[in-house]
Formats: sequence, C-alpha cells, structure tokens
Amino acid sequence: MTLTTPKIERRHSDRRRACLGGTLRLAAFLREAPCRLRDHSLTGARIVVAEDVVLPRVVDLTVTGRNETRRAEVVWRDGTQAGLAFLDQPAREDGAAAEARAAWNAAAPPDRLH
Repeated sequence: MTLTTPKIERRHSDRRRACLGGTLRLAAFLREAPCRLRDHSLTGARIVVAEDVVLPRVVDLTVTGRNETRRAEVVWRDGTQAGLAFLDQPAREDGAAAEARAAWNAAAPPDRLH
C-alpha cells in the first residue's frame, strides 16, 4: 500500500473547464504564440502551448472570440501546459454585457465547456 500526500489547493476562486483559442504576447519584439485555454477562474488560467515556446515571467493572454486580454504571470510550466496568475482585473463591461455573462454563468453547470 502506498501513502500519498493530499494535494493542497492554492486557488482562490473556482475554476471552469474550457476549450478556447488564444494568443500570448511574449514581448514587444516577438511574434504572438498561439495557445489553448483549458480551464480558467477569476484569478488565473491553465493553458497549453507548443513545447518549443519560451515563456517569459509575464505574458499578455488574449482569448479569441471574447475580445479580452489579461496580463498574467507564468507561475508553473510542465511540458506543454502552463499555469497563469492574472495580474490585473478584467476589463469593465457595460451593464447589458455584464448581465448576459452573469446569466450564462448562473445557468452553466460547472463542467460545461464555454
């Protein structure tokens, strides 16, 4: 019998699974790198990038189709996956957009892809 240490949860908010395309701006003088958003929360995200992409400490993540860009710190990397901690607040939405997003999130089961 093997004993394992329980995993310590360090997230400060619930995460949601996703399968969204995005791009990472790595530096002003480099091309953007494509990525996939696999899960996200209010405070961070897990992304998948090509293994040969060199990630700096801070990146700008743009989620395709949501017209949303967030500055984030790369807090871990394991092969093609990386964990990001958002450094800024999301852009403010107008009242109608905020209400629509809140209704969508309230109706969504936690495991629904969006």
